[in-house]
Amino acid sequence: MKKKIFVMGNVYDLGTLGVNEVENAVQANLDKVFNAGGVKFKLREVSGKTLELTFFRKYKEREIDWLNYDPKLIYNIDANIITGHSFNGFRIPDYWGGVPFGYTFSMPKREFTKCYRNSVYYLGRIR
Repeated sequence: MKKKIFVMGNVYDLGTLGVNEVENAVQANLDKVFNAGGVKFKLREVSGKTLELTFFRKYKEREIDWLNYDPKLIYNIDANIITGHSFNGFRIPDYWGGVPFGYTFSMPKREFTKCYRNSVYYLGRIR
């Protein structure tokens, strides 16, 4: 697969690394941040052009209002885990914003996707 992916603050080249190597590298970064075991990562090649990135994590009590859950939203902690924003000093180039005092918030997935794609573009030019 000749593709680069951006996850957890790093750009990985699947032209030189295998899917398992990338999965292991991302998991090692997650283990450093979340004390080995807080978040599990799986990377799967769905087709020649499509990858599936899955993050498994436990939710803290009252972190998500499941009664009012909206699948069109993404929580900031999940966006941070996917991109690596705020871990080890990394800042995503096109940040989606936030609220003061570290409160949990959610945003439309469309907004997150726009910021993610813009950041991939910026990071591709930098690296």
